[in-house]
Amino acid sequence: MKNLLAIGITGTLLYLGFRAFGLNRFNVYSVVRTFNPRITKVTLTGLSLATDISIDNPTNTSLKVSKPVVTITTGGKYAASSVPSTETFTIAPQTRSALGTIEVEVPWTSLTPYISNLVSRIPSLIDKTCQSPAALDLPMEYYYTVYVNDLFYQSSPEKIA
Repeated sequence: MKNLLAIGITGTLLYLGFRAFGLNRFNVYSVVRTFNPRITKVTLTGLSLATDISIDNPTNTSLKVSKPVVTITTGGKYAASSVPSTETFTIAPQTRSALGTIEVEVPWTSLTPYISNLVSRIPSLIDKTCQSPAALDLPMEYYYTVYVNDLFYQSSPEKIA
């Protein structure tokens, strides 16, 4: 009985180690790219930021990837995040795949520390949609979370350009 239990525990540890090694390969080799970050609309409740996302898979194995959840922070504090989705993608080996557009609604309440800077820019934001978030001149960062082959991965924060 003890031998059977030892074999089961060893097999489970080997399986989990192999899965963690696969996630490490994703982290080292894969590149998640954001294209065309833009302000899509400005309303009384806040503003909407959107970006197109693609992923490179330079490994020799296919990956099952969930749609990323993008989280926006301002000054290191949570501001908003995209709506989680159950949508998954299979990324073929050695290819680049588009994962679509992700939109994040940022409420004005999360931008209150910077409202004095924003008040003068709001009229120009309302007139022109699809502007770069850099027009806001705010300390905004984003990071994404994604499941790769059913294992959780979180990126490092990056400035919104």
